[in-house]
Amino acid sequence: MGGGGIMIWGGISYFGKTDIVYIEGKMNSKRYLNLIKEQISKHARCIKKGRFIFQHDNASVHQAKIIEAYFSSEKIRVLPWPARSPDLNIIENCWGELARAVYRNGRQYDNVQQLKDVIVEKWNNLPQDTVKKLYKSLPNRMLEVVENGGSYTHC
Repeated sequence: MGGGGIMIWGGISYFGKTDIVYIEGKMNSKRYLNLIKEQISKHARCIKKGRFIFQHDNASVHQAKIIEAYFSSEKIRVLPWPARSPDLNIIENCWGELARAVYRNGRQYDNVQQLKDVIVEKWNNLPQDTVKKLYKSLPNRMLEVVENGGSYTHC
């Protein structure tokens, strides 16, 4: 038993979350482009309230020319991203919360579909107040990274 894994994608904003999307097979720039177009369109109200700046890391599919061209053509601002900066990517904290909820008390699953169902349930139940607190923590995180010469925060 055990082994294997699943790949998921999700997005957050101060005002809401996207759906969890399961990635089957290898992600490439065309698949990533379709995914972000679909999710931005589907969740435009919660994503685009106020000022909207898209954040992703430096994964090669995120930096592909067709991705940059899409953001440019849609006039979507993209946050410039430093090379090694997981402490500034607050969705990493959300993934941690999600993993703790999914595997609370050492819970294991009998099959992949059961795991997927629980992931969606726990993601949907992640309080928006938790996400808002993470956004509010960004100025302090940035300052701490600068004070630490680009190194990690205490978070």
